[in-house]
Parts: sequence; structure tokens; C-alpha cells
Amino acid sequence: MNNGMKYIIGIVIIGIVAYNSLYFRPLDEKLAESKEVAFDAKLFVEGMWKNDLLAVYDTAIDLTMLIDQLGQNPELTFKQEAQALGIGNIGYFKVKGEGTVIAVNENNVLLQVGNLPVEIETEFIFGNAVRDASGLIKINDYDETSDFNLISEAINDKIRAEVIPPFKAKVENGNKVSFKGALELNKAHLNLDQPEVIPVSIQIIQ
Repeated sequence: MNNGMKYIIGIVIIGIVAYNSLYFRPLDEKLAESKEVAFDAKLFVEGMWKNDLLAVYDTAIDLTMLIDQLGQNPELTFKQEAQALGIGNIGYFKVKGEGTVIAVNENNVLLQVGNLPVEIETEFIFGNAVRDASGLIKINDYDETSDFNLISEAINDKIRAEVIPPFKAKVENGNKVSFKGALELNKAHLNLDQPEVIPVSIQIIQ
């Protein structure tokens, strides 16, 4: 076999090996694989709102009972009832109750719950209280802290957009109201004079 023929055969063999080593895929699959999938916090909250979040708030402690327990033994009550992200004095509580409207203000509605004035927040809905009090969502479940924080934002947005407006549009002094929501307290500086509740559910019942 002359050198020219050997050269041609060599090229053919190299071409066959190179062809078999390549794996062709559709371009759209490759592009999709290379993109990061963004976490959709709004969709996540929509999916867990009724059957998970509202359901767990159904198990909330009565607010007047919680306040009484905190007055008697705050250390034990925090241990038994509070949710917290870590070691510290801040605790988040699931609470529920009924009260009579004694003031409708621009940023809140004030209820008389037994002997206790309770502030239902209607404007400044922010922070992590509702997310953390639920106990459903743990920071270790998320690789990105930003995703964890976006859940709080989505929960707060939903409360501002869907929970507060229909209530605020109709509420008047003297109405009887039932509520479920989150309460943030600092064990080291415990102030129970006028608890501030961020509602996840609130209705006029009378």
C-alpha cells in the first residue's frame, strides 16, 4: 500500500472517531440547561397559602391565653409556643382571637380583645413574622438566602393585596372581628401592653 493510500485511510479513520465522539443536542435544550432557574416566590406562596400556611394558623394559640402565659412564665412560654430562626431573644407566635373594633386608623385597626387592646397591622406589613411563626419554612431548605427572603416578601405582598383591602373597606367602630396572624416579641424586652398582629386572615363577624 502506497503512502498516499495510507494517508487517505488515516484521515477517514480520524473522521469516524471524531464523529462518534460528538453528541449533538437541540440548541434549545442546551440553552435551557445553561440558564439558572429563578425561584418564583409568588408561585410558591400561592401554592402553599390555603392548604399549608392558613391550615397551620388554624392551630394558633388564643392571643389572650398567650398573653396570660407570657405574664406568668415567659421563658417557658417562649420555649413552648415561639418559633425562632436561631438562638436569641426574638420569638414569633401564631395567634388567633376575636375582638371589638375601637379605632380604625390609617395604618392599623385597634381591637379590644378581652381587657387587652390589640393592634391589627393594615399598612406596615413587612418583616419575617408570618413566615417564621408558621414554622413551615426553614432557612436550611434553601441554598440561596435570597430565596428564603423572597418568600417573606411574597407572603407580605399577598396580605397587603388580598387580606387587608376587603377588610379595611368595610370595617367600622363597634364591629366584632375574628383574626389569625403572627406576633413578634422580644423576650429580653417583653412589652405586652398592646400586641401588634400581622393578620393572615381577618373577618368581620358582627
